[in-house]
Amino acid sequence: MSREETKWDKVLQELGDFGVFQLKNYILISLVVLLPPVYGFSYVFSAADMNYRCRIDECEPPGSNYSANTTLLELSIPQFDGKFSKCDRFSVLNRSVETCDASNFDHDLSVPCSDFIFDTTKRTIVSEWNLTCAENEWKLAFVGTMANIGQFIALPITGFFSDRFGRKTAFIISTLCCGLCGIIKSFATSYTMLVIFEFLEMALGSGIYACGYVLGMELVGPSKRAFGTLFINCFYTTGGAILGFVALTQDYWRDMLRWLYFPCLIVVAYFWLIPESVRWLLTMGRQDEASQIIRKAAKKNKVLLSEETIAILHGNVPELKINPVAKKKKKSYPIASIFSSPALLIRLAICSFCWITNTFVYYGLVINSASFGENIHTSFILGCFIEIPSFICSYLVLDRIGRRWTLCSAFLLSGAACLTFIFVGADLTALRLILFLIGRFGITISFTSIYLYTTEIFPTELRSSLLSFCSTVGRIGAAVAPQTPLLAKFSKSMPMILFCGTAIVAGFLILQAPETLNAKLPDTVQQAEKMKNPSSNNIQ
Repeated sequence: MSREETKWDKVLQELGDFGVFQLKNYILISLVVLLPPVYGFSYVFSAADMNYRCRIDECEPPGSNYSANTTLLELSIPQFDGKFSKCDRFSVLNRSVETCDASNFDHDLSVPCSDFIFDTTKRTIVSEWNLTCAENEWKLAFVGTMANIGQFIALPITGFFSDRFGRKTAFIISTLCCGLCGIIKSFATSYTMLVIFEFLEMALGSGIYACGYVLGMELVGPSKRAFGTLFINCFYTTGGAILGFVALTQDYWRDMLRWLYFPCLIVVAYFWLIPESVRWLLTMGRQDEASQIIRKAAKKNKVLLSEETIAILHGNVPELKINPVAKKKKKSYPIASIFSSPALLIRLAICSFCWITNTFVYYGLVINSASFGENIHTSFILGCFIEIPSFICSYLVLDRIGRRWTLCSAFLLSGAACLTFIFVGADLTALRLILFLIGRFGITISFTSIYLYTTEIFPTELRSSLLSFCSTVGRIGAAVAPQTPLLAKFSKSMPMILFCGTAIVAGFLILQAPETLNAKLPDTVQQAEKMKNPSSNNIQ
């Protein structure tokens, strides 16, 4: 760190780590951070499967409402595993006579449905575009896959935009883009249009959390960053619960999306409500703007700035001015150095697999919520609320048992819950829901911890690049997760077997990486290589 940056750090420390100024802006940022899970998981409800069955022409005229009349169903529809088929019906013996009589149905021959009746209690895109049965079910999963592919593309774009044009600008623009795409999506006239805007929404707007997280962290002091992470994550998971409640109250998927996305447009006011990151302004050489924000912060926090700080703010200490051109000349990209270090390459492979596992299991459990309880909305909302104690738990144990054992324990806990779930009968819905919540609890702890661990295990000269790489690669798991409900059509236990297997492998694999608890952050590849085991934490 240069002398200039050190002096500016002291200026920022004078403001206090978490005063009134930081609290006000942190709350405003966190209110927007409610939105990413709302938009990232809205497809779980808009593309959810529905209750439907064949329309029995002989018994029901066109336009008939959905009915679960047991007598009619036993007369005309076959049963599989104790449930009436959604896609097949009994053949008619005499097609020239349309009579609703048992003698006219061949109970030994089933045929595919030619027309369907939908239960419109909850209307999703299934009834909108007739996405029924095996030949169309992949389209429901594909909506979620396209959303996660959009996130895969968005991460590097958002990072560049944030570094080039500012944290606040990226934060607000991402939110507005997400809102506008979501509103347009609610007016989609075809399945293709819906999928296109699902992709665009995530590609342009999924950086909301990352931008908000960085903007928030750069507002607070070092001693409050862990608390700030807990604070913002609690808002994030509350946003998911809000999605569940809105989906519960709205019967039509288009109405649900409009209720969820219109609040995005209010965020345009944030151009005047929150400040830009002082640290970013200083790195860009915009000292006058940074000085104005520092003065406002000092006034809000009722802090009396020192004479030295006042001199710096008035520009009376020219040697402390940051020259962005000079900084750019010094800047280098030593990413190639990782290829000369087998230790870091192995470490990168381990972290990448753990990131993929985190997103795969986390998104997989969320998307498969419908099979974990009696009601998809209840399972989803409870799954969101269980994340709050997960955040608190990770906050408490990371500095006590270490990063590796926290991650290992969390992965194994989630894997064990998924494994046990396989052997629990479908009639034990309460126990299945409890196991789902335990699995969600564990994977959320590991998801929270992996961010911190990845930043600590790599050297400063590669840290940002490798964190972005791991996060981007991790989206592979998120893109595959929406396809897991299709596997359940062939084997009901297959999704949980995959979740269990990957989580357990990741749990043991992370123990092959070094511990970073109480270790000095490595600045160079050589220093990082010395972190070979828990006993070699102290880097000279």
